Amino acid sequence: MTTTSLLLTSLLLLIPIIISYKEKLRIAKDLIIAAVRAVIQLVLIGYLLEFVFKVEDTWIVLALILVIMINAAANTKKRASTIMHHVFWVSFVAIMTGAVLSLGGVLLTGAIDFTPNEIIPVAGMVGSNGMIAINLSYQNLNRIFTKETESIEAKLSLGAAPSLAAKEAIRESIKVAIVPTIDSVKTYGLVSIPGMMTGLIIAGVPPLQAIKFQLMVVFIHTTATIISALVATYLSYRQFFNYRHQLIQIKKDKTEPT
Repeated sequence: MTTTSLLLTSLLLLIPIIISYKEKLRIAKDLIIAAVRAVIQLVLIGYLLEFVFKVEDTWIVLALILVIMINAAANTKKRASTIMHHVFWVSFVAIMTGAVLSLGGVLLTGAIDFTPNEIIPVAGMVGSNGMIAINLSYQNLNRIFTKETESIEAKLSLGAAPSLAAKEAIRESIKVAIVPTIDSVKTYGLVSIPGMMTGLIIAGVPPLQAIKFQLMVVFIHTTATIISALVATYLSYRQFFNYRHQLIQIKKDKTEPT
């Protein structure tokens, strides 16, 4: 692929931008910023990975994984409710919990080695999927506590603790967060062709070995995503109640969603 062909391909972004303006979706700015950031970040990480793969120092690998998780947690702040506090730390703890349990498990079993070319790509997938799941959970929590206040307050008035009054909100938010991951796993090989497995086969790795590695990645990121969503939701729902176990009223945003 030449630079010219890549630049011409980028013009495809004009289609969603035009649609955004026509339908007043207000996503054009975010789309442009996201595309520019993707270019800059991929260039930086591409050269950084080349350096890390050659050096193979443990502390550098750990530092890069930490940077990945920090950025994933930081990108969940915009999706959280305005009444939520310490969003970054809640998300960071949730993502790290999922990452440590899932990656730690496969490292202990010897499924992968603690080498940059194996651990860093998988950690990136774990962080990305955890971030998306937490965003969905935060959005759903905010929606429920905004639109179903009467139902929750009725339960509180009957003596229910916040954990019981918010039980359905917690359950639904976790489900909303993890359903896309489950649906994605269901369609592997039928709808989506896993890029990692395909890349390994193209690189000359025997198909069975590539399949096993891809399945391992699926098990890792599915487990990590569910754990991250679960931890983030349970650490977040209590912030919608005050110290008297009363529901905090959320100011409804009158602006159109971005």
